[in-house]
Amino acid sequence: MKISYNWLSRYIDIPYSPEELVERLTMVGVEVESFLKINIIPDQIVVGEILERNKHPNADKLSVCKVTNGKEILQIVCGAPNCDEGKKVPLAQIGTVFKNSDGSDFKIKEAKLRGVESFGMLCSSKELGISLESSGLMELDAKLDVGRPINQIFTPDTVYELEITSNRPDWNSFISIAREIRALSGNEIKYPAIHLENSPVSSTPSVKIDDYDGCPKYTARIIRDVKIDQSPKWLKDALISIGLRPINNIVDITNFVLFETGQPLHAFDLDRLEGGCIKVRRAYDGERIVAIDEKTYELKTDYLVISDASKPQAIAGVMGGIDSGITNETVNVLLESAYFNPQIVKKASRELSLFSASSYRFERGVDCQMVNKASDRAASLILELAGGRIDSELGIISDETKLPKPFVVRCSFKRIRNLIGVDITDEKMIDILRKLDLIVENINDDSFEVSGRTFRLDIEREADVAEEISRIYGLDKIISSDINLKIVSSFKNDTYQYIETIRNNMISLGLTECLNYTLIDKKTVTKDGFYAEENLLEVINPISSENSILRPSLFFGIFKSLIRNVSYNNHDLSLFEIGKTYSADKSRNEESYSSFILLSGRRHPEMYSEEKKEIYELFDIKGLVESLMDSLQIKSYSVHSIQSKLFKVGTAIQYMIGNDILLTLGEIADSFTKGMRIRYPVYGAQIELDKIVEIMKNRSVIRYQPTPVYPSTTRDIALCCDENMENATIIDCIKSVKNEIIENVELFDLYHDKSLGSRKKSMAYSITYRSSDRTLTDDEVNKTQEKIRSELVSKLSVELR
Repeated sequence: MKISYNWLSRYIDIPYSPEELVERLTMVGVEVESFLKINIIPDQIVVGEILERNKHPNADKLSVCKVTNGKEILQIVCGAPNCDEGKKVPLAQIGTVFKNSDGSDFKIKEAKLRGVESFGMLCSSKELGISLESSGLMELDAKLDVGRPINQIFTPDTVYELEITSNRPDWNSFISIAREIRALSGNEIKYPAIHLENSPVSSTPSVKIDDYDGCPKYTARIIRDVKIDQSPKWLKDALISIGLRPINNIVDITNFVLFETGQPLHAFDLDRLEGGCIKVRRAYDGERIVAIDEKTYELKTDYLVISDASKPQAIAGVMGGIDSGITNETVNVLLESAYFNPQIVKKASRELSLFSASSYRFERGVDCQMVNKASDRAASLILELAGGRIDSELGIISDETKLPKPFVVRCSFKRIRNLIGVDITDEKMIDILRKLDLIVENINDDSFEVSGRTFRLDIEREADVAEEISRIYGLDKIISSDINLKIVSSFKNDTYQYIETIRNNMISLGLTECLNYTLIDKKTVTKDGFYAEENLLEVINPISSENSILRPSLFFGIFKSLIRNVSYNNHDLSLFEIGKTYSADKSRNEESYSSFILLSGRRHPEMYSEEKKEIYELFDIKGLVESLMDSLQIKSYSVHSIQSKLFKVGTAIQYMIGNDILLTLGEIADSFTKGMRIRYPVYGAQIELDKIVEIMKNRSVIRYQPTPVYPSTTRDIALCCDENMENATIIDCIKSVKNEIIENVELFDLYHDKSLGSRKKSMAYSITYRSSDRTLTDDEVNKTQEKIRSELVSKLSVELR
């Protein structure tokens, strides 16, 4: 929003210079993005009168004008479209110095333009620094004396660009900014006088509201026998200063009052309203309107319109229609002032890409108590500047139950002092709040009540009141103090740090993180009995059926991510997700942290030759999760083959510590991947992060060991066993031989053949031996090796090879 220093001075004596005002407003929360001094006009620019206009002989878009400055007639070449004979315009004479945007000087000199001599320059309002935009020469009042310096006509001013936060829509008016200055300085606001004649009324506005949700309050007033004319200079100057183009006295008054009070108004030509009536309703399907920007808009049934007896004449709160707009022929005016639902205005404005000063304010919420006052102020100005007579009482239709109500907040003097951190007196608090036009009542020694106003609906609690007091008292006066911190829990108990460690380790392993919605489709979860319906947590009032269940597993979301990538022909994927899962199963936690990993595609798509063709296998995801657990210092786990509906038969592997499941991995079952255009097998791992985090929290301090200085030696054992015997069973048996020189046991060969016998397999292990304090002898290694062989035969009934 733009405000002008001179315009603001109409409402309050500002005790600060234009530069000081920037600092003052910023310190109370009104952010000043920029400010610009305008109307700083050199003495050599005077009122000139165009006596003659001729076409340039060598340029279609240039004109050769004869212009008088009151002393002599000058020839000036001009490119503006409105350099017409008889107009009075600003004339920059030879020697005039302008300031460029970079601060350098630009001097008007005698020049030749396309072969024709020019002795000066005719100026636009932009070139004079009066406005930021212009479409031609600035046309001056025909009554001005030729030769009069322009700087005697336009008073120097400063224009500020304010950034208004969404919680302070009241700052979208000059009166509200003046209120801030009153609170800072103590100077009183000079509210504009309103003079409405007590003439007898002969008519009542015909107004009907069909939709009180969209328009809880509507007022209308009829003013007859007005005279449409140019606005007086003071009004034009005010509008031009903030970048508005004066149109005529009626339209200019509605714009002026909008910026003065923050309440949008609209003036209809009463004689162009069919039936002379107003109806506030929703648009009919297929209705159209030609707005005052001369563009046609197709309306939807959820848009609110202001209609006459036959068709829409305005899009409520957004823009008026051209058919009932004010023209030079207008005699009778119907003045509208209303409160429209912010959400309805916002929807229409956004969908139509139609934005205005009115829609900007209605979207953010206007003061419903300003509706009548703004109408009175505009009517008073119309009587003063356009003549006419008020021919009706102010017609008011409203549903007070649908209008916003301010909060009443009970505040403690002591608590506010504690919140602010300054020993401010009770009297000072009350004084500040009252200068902000807030109602302070029921004051006693300990507390008081603040009744918000309809222009301050953001004041809801005691902290809001403390904020108002502190920003006016002065945030720079608040002394910083030491903060006392108390440790209430060990950092070791912070789950977040462990989750972040796991996330970072997954990323370092080359995985890409996914994020998916917590709510999923019930049909997807219960398909093929994957989850029992009674074990699901269902939302009582879901947004849609596709988002009715709290996810029991991260698989469904991350699998959708994989399918989405495949649909875009991205088949090489290594994904993970971390999040919470939910269950109604009493044997499980209702809410728990979980993670899911998916691998599919080629291991190294960035390589070439044969390496590029290698695809992920089951052992890739197995190695990945084991690398993850190794990085988290989790080692004492057992591995078991299981059956799972999620994974293909024979591929599901479960990792456990004691009776606790850490994770399950395998190749995703065909029931999920069939018909999905997935080019490669998909491997997944479901990780129970709550269990992982619990282990990380409870483990002892990690102790690092020095690199071994004594050599290791290896021995191999090959055996034939039943094909259902698990690798973990054999390793456990080997490690049961309690001997400190056994360093590592690793399976290096698995062999199936008919020669081994029915339902038999061959497995070969490499055992590494090492001592931390000596070099081992063959004799002690061989003794341990023989003991292991004996244990395998006696406990597992295997056949050694």
